[in-house]
Amino acid sequence: MLRGRGLVARVGVLALVVSALVVPASAAGAATHRGSAAPSYRQSIDTALADIQAYWSTEYRDLYGTRYIPVPKARIIAARPGVKIPPCQGQRLTYRDVSGNAAYCSVSNFVVYDDVGLMPDFYDRFGPFAVGLVFAHEWGHAIQDRAGIPADTATVYRELQADCFAGAWTADVADHPQNVAYEPGDLEAAVAALLELRDAPGSSPDDPSAHGSAFDRVSAFQDGFLTGPDRCAAYIDEPPLVVQIPFSSEEEAAAGGNVPADEVIPLTVDLLNEFYSRVEPTYRPITIDEVFSFDSSRVSTIPKCGGSRPSVKTVENRVYFCTDDEYIAFDEPFLQSVYDNVGDFGVSTLLANPWATHVQLDQGIPGAADNTLEAVLQADCYTGGWVAAFYNGLLDAGSLSAGDLDEFVQAYLVYSRARGVAADVPITFVRVSFFRRGFLSGYQSCDYADVAKEVAAL
Repeated sequence: MLRGRGLVARVGVLALVVSALVVPASAAGAATHRGSAAPSYRQSIDTALADIQAYWSTEYRDLYGTRYIPVPKARIIAARPGVKIPPCQGQRLTYRDVSGNAAYCSVSNFVVYDDVGLMPDFYDRFGPFAVGLVFAHEWGHAIQDRAGIPADTATVYRELQADCFAGAWTADVADHPQNVAYEPGDLEAAVAALLELRDAPGSSPDDPSAHGSAFDRVSAFQDGFLTGPDRCAAYIDEPPLVVQIPFSSEEEAAAGGNVPADEVIPLTVDLLNEFYSRVEPTYRPITIDEVFSFDSSRVSTIPKCGGSRPSVKTVENRVYFCTDDEYIAFDEPFLQSVYDNVGDFGVSTLLANPWATHVQLDQGIPGAADNTLEAVLQADCYTGGWVAAFYNGLLDAGSLSAGDLDEFVQAYLVYSRARGVAADVPITFVRVSFFRRGFLSGYQSCDYADVAKEVAAL
């Protein structure tokens, strides 16, 4: 059992983690646009549309070998009550059909968006760049239409390809920010927005309306942002991994895919010890007795590390590894909110990060004791490798449930905010990219020298 009070007494052993409750997307924070006033809602739309059309005027020929035919301005419809919307492939549409959404109608060749709800809401909550992100996704469908992507291509791959194209456009904006208002923190807002636009946990990727889990959508966006539109164009012939996991039973669905709270930490401890014992021959397991809880509002409950008690500011809303005494500790109220509002796997993945620090210290990884960026990102990669083993059924102690990988994304995003990371620092975006590296390529892909080179290039 974990040592501690409150959370441990209420729910058993819910151990250290560094996430928190799922804050509303608005609380995730849009980037602060420095040096000038943020563009208005209408200006944001106009500049994004012009930039997207210009981007595809160049990129389309390189990808598909023919000239890009723009979507006519008159075929970009700002939908609101009373506005006439063209028929989509012969089907009549009204504002009610578009409310809360944006869409591209293939063959009929028009883009329509909710100019009352969705777009103003995204602008207010995620910032000016968010409206461009929505349009960039819909333009991905316009590109599919022009490129002749087969109509029988699974919906989920079409949607993820559109996310990938949106990521590629975003990278171009990041390289040439003079036209569209953009700050690095807009990548954080993009992650938050894609979380909101995900399919519900437990959805099947075979559903004809599937768009992908949050992890799938963020992964596709990162593919485009980090590797460019060529990878996106290859999605149809070389589709990405889709990790939407349906619920296995009615009981699992009723529980939201979560195990009881008092089982989370013991199960996670078993899984982490099993994994690292397999991949690291000299690994020393951490026992459940070496995981401590405390309440940061009660200084006397904070365990001593190296003979002295850390300050509240240091440990509030945090989970950490004490290098001097080799234990893990967590702020109990914070972790309770993680379980209650994110889910069990948000707890598990954030517990896995200080666990990775323990492994790094045994390996002699530079900067592990000081939480340097290189060490943190390698730890994220290790965590991705652990989750991959979990996902592939290689560990004996459990298996992933519907929504678990989305909980990982949520937990990282919320932890950044809870720890006070500035909104204009894209730390969650970067950390997710290194987690994906370990998840897609395995634990052995997390070489420190390679990680350090990539960090130097950021």
